[in-house]
Amino acid sequence: MNNKMNLKKGFTLVELLAVIVILAVIATITVPIVINVIQNSKESAFVDTAHGLVVAAGTYQAEKQALKEDTTLSINYKTSSESEKYVLKTSGTLPDAGELKIDDRGKVTLALWSDDARVCVVKEADAKEIIINENITDANSCTIANINK
Repeated sequence: MNNKMNLKKGFTLVELLAVIVILAVIATITVPIVINVIQNSKESAFVDTAHGLVVAAGTYQAEKQALKEDTTLSINYKTSSESEKYVLKTSGTLPDAGELKIDDRGKVTLALWSDDARVCVVKEADAKEIIINENITDANSCTIANINK
């Protein structure tokens, strides 16, 4: 009887396989949810970046207006030089592509692309909100001319 008790220390192969199957089912359910949460966070962070650029554009426009200088500005984040990209005093990561324009009324229009979030955020001159344009799916298409397409 003592020999039989010594042989029963541990899990059977069926028990181990059952645990592995349960863990696989849990992973199958949770991984897409986690990936979706990460993507939403990246998108939200990029919209916040765009808000920061709009605020910086307002500051730029006010400074130039006080100095009686030209208040208009146009930045292409794909082709502009580094000094041109940083003319707006802002912290954080700049867009990977896209455009930002300040018109003579101080209104900001933008279409900005993030390689990390894979989204194009847009704002028209008279709009108050920055939104994700789901029709624009690549950096080359993320331009002010394509905002309404």
